[in-house]
Amino acid sequence: MLKPASGRLQSTALAVALAALAACSGPSPAPPPVAPLDAAQAAARTQVPLTRPVALDEPGVIADMEFDLPPPGELAWSSLIIGVRIEGTEVKSFIAHSDLIVRGRLPARVKLQRIDGQERVDVPLIRIGPDLKERIPLGPDGFTPGVRAAGLDGTMLYEAGLEREGVLSKILSFARAANPPPGRYHLRIELLEPRPQLQGRPAELILGYNARAK
Repeated sequence: MLKPASGRLQSTALAVALAALAACSGPSPAPPPVAPLDAAQAAARTQVPLTRPVALDEPGVIADMEFDLPPPGELAWSSLIIGVRIEGTEVKSFIAHSDLIVRGRLPARVKLQRIDGQERVDVPLIRIGPDLKERIPLGPDGFTPGVRAAGLDGTMLYEAGLEREGVLSKILSFARAANPPPGRYHLRIELLEPRPQLQGRPAELILGYNARAK
């Protein structure tokens, strides 16, 4: 009869000792801040999320690349956004630039393929309809008439060094893949019409997981 009681006492003493040790050690220190990548570092990144500088004023291919897709982060949905990011520091000009792209439309052909050994498998893509609720499948040619505002998971962008403090930014989506499995992919985007009003206005191709709605 004494052995079980002795065992309980030993367990209690051990629990008290562990609690005291945890109290002395205190909370875990916060991880160090992530420094933003410079242009060369960002261009060398091949894992989602990723960015590439692009020009939107001339028709032609703005992306023809392979990349690796990891699982989504804890705060992200599983939709992969394919779009462009614009940035600015002055509010009025930034809003005008965004409106110019959205209202002027930016028709394109977007094709996403999963690389499976020696094969490439087409990934179904969708776009957001004019009412911002309808999900419209892209046809076999990958045509999309323009871009729509989208939100990317900020945590993954920050951890990748792809966010900059003190800068306004907006994501405009050509299309999205609903639930692509992790793996290796190939992306091709072709702009179909000239947009001379966008000449000299910087933009970035951006790939990232959709943010969860708050």
